[in-house]
Amino acid sequence: MKKAVAWFSLIVLSAASIYVALKMTALPSTYEGIANLIVNDTMEKTGAINSVTAIVFDFRGYDTLGESFVLFTAVSGASVILRKNIKAKGGN
Repeated sequence: MKKAVAWFSLIVLSAASIYVALKMTALPSTYEGIANLIVNDTMEKTGAINSVTAIVFDFRGYDTLGESFVLFTAVSGASVILRKNIKAKGGN
């Protein structure tokens, strides 16, 4: 029974992925304008020479700050969970 449910789920997800991929290829590309805007206006708007740096730190600064906060919280939580508990083992 579990195999049947797994196969059914796999087939449904595969069909949905293929459907979405075919629909996306039929749409016109709108990224050409955004890419030209980023490449041409980065120096004027941000003063940064590198477009990637301008996007990450100028245009999406708060998003990058939030991602680094989430990463810090995950590392802190993992270190708390995975550290050795000295008092439980009878140490000093």
